[in-house]
Amino acid sequence: MKLLERTFELHGPEGLGAKPRPELIGPVFSHLHDTLQDAVRMGFLHSSRARGRIPACLRAAADVHYVGHSAGGEGGTLLRFEVPSFGSVADELFGQKLLWEDGPQPEQTAFELLGAALGDVRKRRKESNRFDSGLLRRIGSYRRMLKRGIESIKLPDTALAEPGQIDSVAVIAASELCAATPLSRRVRVTGRLDVMGASQAVLKLDIKSGVAVTAVWEGVLPIEALKDYFNRDVVIEGAGVFRPSGLLLRVDADAIAFAGAQDEFFRQVPEALAMPDYSSLTRLRPGERSPFSRILGSIPAEETDEEFAAAVEALS
Repeated sequence: MKLLERTFELHGPEGLGAKPRPELIGPVFSHLHDTLQDAVRMGFLHSSRARGRIPACLRAAADVHYVGHSAGGEGGTLLRFEVPSFGSVADELFGQKLLWEDGPQPEQTAFELLGAALGDVRKRRKESNRFDSGLLRRIGSYRRMLKRGIESIKLPDTALAEPGQIDSVAVIAASELCAATPLSRRVRVTGRLDVMGASQAVLKLDIKSGVAVTAVWEGVLPIEALKDYFNRDVVIEGAGVFRPSGLLLRVDADAIAFAGAQDEFFRQVPEALAMPDYSSLTRLRPGERSPFSRILGSIPAEETDEEFAAAVEALS
C-alpha cells in the first residue's frame, strides 16, 4: 500500500498554533472520516450516500491515520495525516472502462477529491459532477465549527491547481446550491447497456451518439446477475438525481428489463421538475406595499397619540 501525507491547515483568531486547544481541533477529527468517505463515493459512484454496502476498496480509500500536528503560518495549526493512493487500494477499479472522464486517478487520494469538490462548490458550478445534495449538506455542516473558533480549513498539499478550502464562503455556497437542487423523482430511461462496473455497482447506458446516462444499481439482485443485459437495449427505472442546474446527475436504479418498442419514448435524458422561484414570488414591485405592512396598517390603534404621549410622560 502506498501511503501519502496530506494536511489540514487550520486558522482562527486564537487557540491554535503548535499547542492547539482540544475543543478546536476535536470537531475536525470527528468530521474527517465521513467527509472524506462522502468525497470518495462521490468521485467513484457519483453518489456521496449510496445505499447498501460500501465496497471494501472505497472504504480503504478513505482510511486516514493521524500522524501529528505542528504550528502553521500566521498562528495556524497543521494536522498531518497518512492516506493511501487510490491506485494502491482500488487498482481493480482502474482496470475497467472509465465511467466518466473527470473520474479519480490512481495517484490521487481522498483529499484530492474533497479539494476538487470544494473548489467547484466555492465557484458555484451548478453542473459539476463532484458533489450532490449529500456532500453539499456535509460541507454545510461545518457551519457550526466555523462559529466556534475555526475560520478556515485549507488543504494545502493536494495535487490540485487550486487547493480546496472549507470556510464561510464554501459553507454558504454549499447551503445555497443544496437549496437550489431539484428534488429527485422516479424516472425511466432506455439505452444500450455499454458499461457495467461490478466493483462499483455502476451502469452506463448509451442513449444515442455522444449521450450517456450513469446509474448506480440499487436493485435486489446483485449486479453480476445483470450480465445478460450487457450490450443490449434495456430500460431501467429508479430515482433520478439532479444537479443544481437541473441536469441529470445519475439514476439510482432498482429495476431493469429488456427494452421493447414501447420503451423508445424513454430513450432520452430525464429532466428535473421545475422548481418555484420563491424569491421572485415574494419580491415587491416598485412602490408596492408588503402584505405585512398592509395588514399592520389595517389594524386600528388601541389608543390615541395623545393618550400614548401622556403615558410616556407619566413614566419619565
